[in-house]
Amino acid sequence: MMKKEFLHIEKENKSFPSTEVTKNQIMIGHTSRNLTDYLKSLELRHDGNYKKIPHYIVAENGDVIKLLNPKLVSEFFGDYTIDNNIVCVLLENRGWLTPKKNRKGICDWLGNIYKGEVFDKKWRNKFFWAIYTDKQVESLVSLLKQICEDFNIKRDFIGHNVKVSGVQNFKGVVNRSNYSDCFTDLSPAFNFEKIKELL
Repeated sequence: MMKKEFLHIEKENKSFPSTEVTKNQIMIGHTSRNLTDYLKSLELRHDGNYKKIPHYIVAENGDVIKLLNPKLVSEFFGDYTIDNNIVCVLLENRGWLTPKKNRKGICDWLGNIYKGEVFDKKWRNKFFWAIYTDKQVESLVSLLKQICEDFNIKRDFIGHNVKVSGVQNFKGVVNRSNYSDCFTDLSPAFNFEKIKELL
């Protein structure tokens, strides 16, 4: 599995707590845009002092990008009772899609034309979803196993995208949509059963 470090956020931004904490959960989400745009947004928001940084991103081609030392605390959720306990992994994925107004085709929520494969299922008032790639899933499984080993996190996975009461206390692997009905990641296009089987 190829690892890249596009940004050295913990070195450039001194506002991340340097204290290492015990992690007992891995939270998976997605970027809701392509990788280049997502990384650029992290650089530009708040004059480079944006602190809602995932620890890792898994690109569509399977590359794993480490943005922040997983021992450090990101402010990804903005709630320290959650952020202190999680290692955050995002998948490069456009998320929900919509037909382009007055034109043929489909676009992402930013209005960018989407040319990839579309997964069709109604969920949380959306109908069309960008797919997650097989290479991503393979790299994600390897990364999850490594993080679980490094932090002694249980290799348990909730395995669905429905809100779960008390999910912040679950020890293992969750996804962002388990925290709230407001989140649409991971979407129905994600193969939850395959992750449960391989993890």
